Amino acid sequence: MTTKELGDLGEKMACEYLVEKGFKILGKNYRITFGEIDIIAKRDKTIHFVEVKAMADNGYNFAPEEHVDYRKQRKLRQMAQIWLEKNKYRQDAAYQIDIIGILANQNTRVAKLHYFPNAVEG
Repeated sequence: MTTKELGDLGEKMACEYLVEKGFKILGKNYRITFGEIDIIAKRDKTIHFVEVKAMADNGYNFAPEEHVDYRKQRKLRQMAQIWLEKNKYRQDAAYQIDIIGILANQNTRVAKLHYFPNAVEG
């Protein structure tokens, strides 16, 4: 499985998981000059900006969500603000940044999903 295939699988699983949990998907792969938001979803009145990290399970003791470092968190906060502004949401609109980590076993094709709501302070 290539890195792109793994990423596509991760985003597909994440969307299915969110829809199953009552979220409405507003957008995927929102790109601007300096980055991308993987999934934008809404549940109740809260907008969720979701970063999806998928990794192959190579037996290392390292979870995919640990790849969302401080720089990436800062970038996600900036991109969330830009998206809200461009989509005409009020500045005090309820939003949060979530992370979904997916660990996929290359041999068995079984993947585990871990959802971390409000993982990055806005």
